[in-house]
Amino acid sequence: MATFSYKARQANGTLTKGTLRAANEERAGSLLRSHDLTPVSIEEVKEGSVLNKTIGNFGVNMRDLIMFFREGASMINAGVPILETLQALQKQVRKQSFASVIQEIIYDIEAGESLSISMSKHPAVFNQFVLGIIRTGEASGKLGSSLTAIANQLEEEYGFQRSVRAALIYPIFVLVLVVILIVVMFTFVLPQLVTLFDDAHVQLPLVTRMLIAITHFLTSYWIILLTVAIALGFLLRSWLRTTEGRYTFSTWTLQIPVLKEIIQKVYLARMTSILATLFASDVPIIEALGLARESIGNRVYQRILDDTIQAVKSGSAISYVWEHEPHIPAMLTTMVNVGERSGRVSDAFTQANKFFARDVAEVLESVTILLEPILIVILGIGVGVVVGSVLLPIYNLVLVIS
Repeated sequence: MATFSYKARQANGTLTKGTLRAANEERAGSLLRSHDLTPVSIEEVKEGSVLNKTIGNFGVNMRDLIMFFREGASMINAGVPILETLQALQKQVRKQSFASVIQEIIYDIEAGESLSISMSKHPAVFNQFVLGIIRTGEASGKLGSSLTAIANQLEEEYGFQRSVRAALIYPIFVLVLVVILIVVMFTFVLPQLVTLFDDAHVQLPLVTRMLIAITHFLTSYWIILLTVAIALGFLLRSWLRTTEGRYTFSTWTLQIPVLKEIIQKVYLARMTSILATLFASDVPIIEALGLARESIGNRVYQRILDDTIQAVKSGSAISYVWEHEPHIPAMLTTMVNVGERSGRVSDAFTQANKFFARDVAEVLESVTILLEPILIVILGIGVGVVVGSVLLPIYNLVLVIS
């Protein structure tokens, strides 16, 4: 099936353009006319052409996807055909870019392709986790339930991300405020005062002399410092693109003092949530583990899931592999073991996810409460040092003049 780019006029005369997939040019024209579009030009897009590639994520955020899958599930469960469902959803979508994606999916389905295959052509919008559940829903005839499961999972992830962001907003705000204060003092205040103090031959306090030395260094060598920082950034980025670099960085994030426990639980909460949804949707175990691997950003847990897949293929149980992994807590291994024996693995992952998500929320709340006074003290000390280093010389200057 080929891809065609087209220009067509709507019923009101407005010119529109896009791409669609069809068996031939004739079929492409027929699809356009069935949507009240009058073809102006239709050209086949060659393989490798930029028009045949997905670029970016089209500005589609998680809230857009939640609304799409939630409303789609409601209509499918009510017995509305998939094409009518997609056409209705397209009219409700506010973002033109997302509407164009849905329109291309409609064209593909009209051309005889399945929903999962049509969505797989837009990987920037629909990830492998979504596609895996939809494939299972199509095979089992429970597409509506699959769409509901996707919407539930996305809502849970969205809520979890918002709670993490909310906990980090205040500390980041205070740190940014401190940085801005320091930059303003070093860039505008201290250079002006240095000349005044030198002319008056005032003995400067040690803290003031240190700040002035730092100011001179930054103003004299800022180009070199910026160049070095950019070079180090590029080197770090190149290193993180290597397999060894990504794995080393992932290992390091799980060993950060104080933060390692909460970081581990964040990844465990995400992994158990995804696996619970996949198993509840009747996705085969090997495919479920593979999809979970694609959805986890940490290379250590990806390696654990790779090992799990190989062991399961050889006849081993998930819990047997995980009991030897230091990054998998014994509580999770025990719950999965019980779930495997009772045939209720999905319930085991669901309960584990509730535990980790609740634990992360409690830790974030505690950390936020503790950070507030600590950051206020740090901010006060920083402001006190900077202001004191400026006011003390001014006081000495007044004494000299008097």
